[in-house]
Amino acid sequence: MTSFADLCIVSGRVFDGRVRTRSTAVAVAGGRIVVIGDDAAVLALRGPETRVVDAAGGAILPGFVDAHVHAVFAGVERLSLDLTSARSVEETLELIARAAASLDAACADAAGGNTEGGGTVGGGAAGGGTAGGSTATDDVVWLTGGGWSHELFPHPTRQMLDAIVPDRPVALSDAGHHTLWANSRALEIAGIDRGTPQPANGHVYVDEHGEPTGYLNEGGVELLAPFIPKSTDEDMLAGLLEAQDYLWSLGVTGWHEAILGEFNGKADCTAAYLAAIADGSLRSRVSGALWIPPGTTLSDVPGLVSEFERRRAENEAAGFPSSTCKAMVDGVPQGETAALLSPYCSHPHSGELHIDAETMRGLAVELDARGFALHLHIMGDRGTRVALDAVEAARRANGPGPRHHFAHLSMVDAADVSRFGPLGVTANIQGLWATRDESMIAVVGEQRAERAYPFREIAESGADLAMGSDWPVSLADPWQAIHVAVNRAHPLGPSAGAPPLSPAQALTLEEALAAYTSGSSSLVLETAGRVRVGERADLVVSTIDPFAVPREELFRIGTAVTIVGGDVVFQRTPE
Repeated sequence: MTSFADLCIVSGRVFDGRVRTRSTAVAVAGGRIVVIGDDAAVLALRGPETRVVDAAGGAILPGFVDAHVHAVFAGVERLSLDLTSARSVEETLELIARAAASLDAACADAAGGNTEGGGTVGGGAAGGGTAGGSTATDDVVWLTGGGWSHELFPHPTRQMLDAIVPDRPVALSDAGHHTLWANSRALEIAGIDRGTPQPANGHVYVDEHGEPTGYLNEGGVELLAPFIPKSTDEDMLAGLLEAQDYLWSLGVTGWHEAILGEFNGKADCTAAYLAAIADGSLRSRVSGALWIPPGTTLSDVPGLVSEFERRRAENEAAGFPSSTCKAMVDGVPQGETAALLSPYCSHPHSGELHIDAETMRGLAVELDARGFALHLHIMGDRGTRVALDAVEAARRANGPGPRHHFAHLSMVDAADVSRFGPLGVTANIQGLWATRDESMIAVVGEQRAERAYPFREIAESGADLAMGSDWPVSLADPWQAIHVAVNRAHPLGPSAGAPPLSPAQALTLEEALAAYTSGSSSLVLETAGRVRVGERADLVVSTIDPFAVPREELFRIGTAVTIVGGDVVFQRTPE
């Protein structure tokens, strides 16, 4: 056995996943870390074929692990009509127009001039790509995609899309993926008109004449979603590999797919993961959460748990851990669909639970008993309380068990913050969101909005912290999320120039880095996520040492090098 290293990383500073150390270099052999020390100790293992990476003063840290991401459909979106790059109304509409023109041309080529039929064809986004931007059913090809901004389009209308695409159905998700913007043809196909009853847990917005505007959220999305053709397994596999490449460029070496199952008209992406694991193209460590549909009732629980046990066994046999179950306890405050303890400011209602409290307790007790961890989307303070009550019931019934985790946590009542640690609930936080949000203030008021995202209080309850992006709902770049978690503000984007959001709730830099590395890794991958001898070499080198700059400058840091299993999979091109 050779004593040479395959890879030497030198001239950096090691953050081991918990603390900054004095070590400046790491050696890797056979995909694992073999030496951590100074440059001389590591370079002593340099052989004729050893690759040497100069960290140039940057940090050497464990690969980031995204604890809450929708990687497959983020990748599909990147390969299709991706509107996230638009910075104005005009740019958004131009991207849609270019996609529609490209789709018309592709359909004409595929069908010998018939632009309305011919099955699923190549995507029509500005960047071109896969079938993710266009889908077909019953000889009607839809234009789909997403990423439009509520800041640019507070209430987009079907007429705006009709002016660009009058004959072909169009359905575009917002950046948050809780809302659809549809044209008249799409509404017609779905049978959504002035006589359509308002759904539970959502809205079909109408104009002054009672006609649908083309703007639907939450339960309203569910009315249209069944008519939107789903991505194929081939589309989703391409999206997964696109997502992997993109996440590597950000230093993300592993992640937790937040939904395995059909959701909002999107197909179950499990097959894409199994295919990529089988052929070796998925090299990152991953896990996934089996989807608990909204509206699940107590009588559904036994059958659901049995089905999850079957799916878990199949997935894990194929190398895809899925011992987590995802549910949306409520919606989002900005759409007035989060479940609150007190009414919204503008309307005398408090939102609704997507799964009632009794069912939530039943799910928690039964899934916990069978070794499943709950991964819960929660935004409102009533939703948080219901979820904590459910975990408490599981602890009473079963004793210590899996590490349940709550994502988002935009609103937590002061009486509930101290419950996280004693109940063993991990806060799966989205650090990027913890900024002052005028749209949230408008619906819940200044006082409640100021208490949003109480990271410090949750940590002080003794709870573990993990971090994720919720990409494509928001940016996938860990460095931007870390900046906000530490500063409670961001110099760019919608909150630019606003004062920090409750700065007393900020995390330290060490805490934020630990949450996005060892915290997430131990939670969703059941691996240490540490820079330690013997660990798999999933590593990141940053462009700047985050401990060497003022905390207000953290947003300027990027990823210079990403290493997965000992192999360099991304290296930033020098500017």
